[in-house]
Amino acid sequence: MSQSSRLVQVIKRELKARQISYRDLAEQLQLSESAVKQMFSAGNFTLKRLDALCDILSLEFAELAKLASDSHAALDGLSVEQEERLVSDPVLLLVAYCVVNGWRFTDIVERYRISETQCIQKLAELDRMRMAELLPGNRIRALIGINFHWQPNGPIEQFFRREVQNQFFDSAFDAPDAVRLVKSGDISAATFAQIVNRLQAAGQLFDDLAREDHAYPSHQRRGASMILAIRHWEFGAFKALERPANGAAKRGNP
Repeated sequence: MSQSSRLVQVIKRELKARQISYRDLAEQLQLSESAVKQMFSAGNFTLKRLDALCDILSLEFAELAKLASDSHAALDGLSVEQEERLVSDPVLLLVAYCVVNGWRFTDIVERYRISETQCIQKLAELDRMRMAELLPGNRIRALIGINFHWQPNGPIEQFFRREVQNQFFDSAFDAPDAVRLVKSGDISAATFAQIVNRLQAAGQLFDDLAREDHAYPSHQRRGASMILAIRHWEFGAFKALERPANGAAKRGNP
């Protein structure tokens, strides 16, 4: 991520920590809300605008730059042991999910059966993992890096396959806010690579827009999951009909 991109992300994070919405910011900058959103989307700030943002955040530009520099070293992943700890404690896992998605402390304890003391304890544990920082006034700062990822085939991935995946797909996907696309066909290696690139771009779009939506209060957001997947495989009932020797290579022959 470029230095300017990190600076924009830090400004968004600090606005969120102070509960300053795009609408509030637009009023203080005497701009329309759409103009503010476009400014953040494009990452196009004049020096005068940066000065105004620093005043609103009560930060010196040097402090803002240091926060952006520190974010470069943000957490990119957890150890296997830390992932095991998360999946062993449903409350800790829930609080971690809320932190990653920009929830405020009051949002968590109001929405879920978690006391303030319990929430502070879980946040302290996430602090030791370097996933989050609990600031004065019970403000929460996520310390997740832009390239954060779970351990390949680690405890979180195994938990997802065991506990989450079947629940997600146990749906007709016929509601207005649900989509399921199932496509099958014989494709070339070049086509496979092209599709993979586009799926990765769609995943990056989801992450980027989700981070921008942290500016909205939690009651204006709803949980959403998107699974993008493609792999070479053959339906078991079809594979059972293949000839024993080199069946895959002879597919299509009588």
